[in-house]
Amino acid sequence: MPDGAHKKVKLNVRVTSSKKEEWLDSLNDDENLSSLVRRAVDKEINDEYIPKKAINNLSGNTGQADVDLSPLLDQIDDLQRSVTSVENKIDTISVTQADEGEDEDIEELAMDLLPRLPTYPNDIPNDVLEGMGGIGERSPREFILYIMEARQEISHLSIDGSAQRLSSEIREPTYLVKEALCYLENSTTENVHSAIIDGTRHWMRL
Repeated sequence: MPDGAHKKVKLNVRVTSSKKEEWLDSLNDDENLSSLVRRAVDKEINDEYIPKKAINNLSGNTGQADVDLSPLLDQIDDLQRSVTSVENKIDTISVTQADEGEDEDIEELAMDLLPRLPTYPNDIPNDVLEGMGGIGERSPREFILYIMEARQEISHLSIDGSAQRLSSEIREPTYLVKEALCYLENSTTENVHSAIIDGTRHWMRL
């Protein structure tokens, strides 16, 4: 839990009501404002930072049997790390920021969501728990990543702490659910943590 957990966290990210409505109207199905901004950032990065010189050199050498792709692959790795970093920051601050009059609604929604969150160890099958060996020295984010990745190999480990799943379950807009989950993580002592897996943030109680 971050320092100052007993205080509300006010983010310096604010847009006009008309701009917020414009963004909401632009969302695709099952998309939220964070993913909209993430998609825009990805597009901007892809447009600006593709190394044209490397592409031209590669095109000019297509007739050669061996092409050294190491410099290009290194640049792609660096770009991927940069995109991942931006993705985490954008998703963490949550693009939409509740007005002061909406704070109580977000808090009430957060309390409704709390018992619906996946919980460790209660929601982990006993046989899976035995193999995990506890949190150990892992950070909450690392442990959530570990659990979510384990789902791919353990068919009966069904854990989904995404805002999309919770939104469908309680029939509330995804962007409001995400705001409420961010409130739980950053402004309460409920031991709610999150991590991004394959572009989707999942919350859990640890």
